[in-house]
Amino acid sequence: MDHLEIPVALSVIRSSMKKNSTYSNMRSPNLLHSTLLVLAIATFHFVSFLACSGEKDEPSILEIRDLMDSGHLAESVQKAKDKAIKTGKTDQVHYLRGWIYYLRKEDAAAEKEYKLCLKENKNSIDCLRGIAQLEKNKQNYEKSETRYKQALIIAQASGDKEYTSMLLTDLGNLSLAQDEREEAIDWYNKSVQVKPEGSAYYGLGFVNLLNRDKLSSVQFLKKGLETEYRDLIIKAETYYLLAKLQNDFEKNPKAASESAKKAFELFPAMEKYSKSWEQYSKLSRSN
Repeated sequence: MDHLEIPVALSVIRSSMKKNSTYSNMRSPNLLHSTLLVLAIATFHFVSFLACSGEKDEPSILEIRDLMDSGHLAESVQKAKDKAIKTGKTDQVHYLRGWIYYLRKEDAAAEKEYKLCLKENKNSIDCLRGIAQLEKNKQNYEKSETRYKQALIIAQASGDKEYTSMLLTDLGNLSLAQDEREEAIDWYNKSVQVKPEGSAYYGLGFVNLLNRDKLSSVQFLKKGLETEYRDLIIKAETYYLLAKLQNDFEKNPKAASESAKKAFELFPAMEKYSKSWEQYSKLSRSN
């Protein structure tokens, strides 16, 4: 199932930051200039990806998700400036810089920025999560889990359901990366109990597919599509996986075609979505 590009793809996973949580700060024009420069680099990186999206070696789904999320950087820069003026703290400047380095796969530089962030604010969920992601990429799973759980404790103490749900899903993805399926299911279930969201249901759907329970997989994917998604690319991937199951398992190419079309409409840059839509449409017409 190499076409699925799910959290098990260890070396290429780049989990996204919460859309409204990139509150970087700037105290001086020099800091503002440097952050805007980073924004320009990130934007160039995203545009470069789109120009090459048809090449054979495409970025993974989760890498694409991160690049899409970089569009929120302009808002983050302004929030950073406002916060720096009020507090004088630059922890979120380091977070924003670390995140950009992370997007560029400069993990050592990203880790340095995240650690500088935590020196100023040891309770920064963003930077704890950022380090957890870097440790996961290096397959240092125990260290990654420790950091995720540190961030989770802070999120739960503050009553932030969005962060709590996201971190529980992160822990599910971490378990799945180690093929600990029962643990992954437990984390995903905890996530949707806090806040029903499509990414966790996608995880549940995929784990059940790995366990050869295709019926449950379909049910979880459909349930996820009834909720909100933090990331539209994961919603598109849900439709894509559902389409395959509808065609191969349910023997319903018409429904598969409709699902594949929705995946394509959400993210037409992905060639596999257009190909699956075309394939299932032909099958539905021939029946």
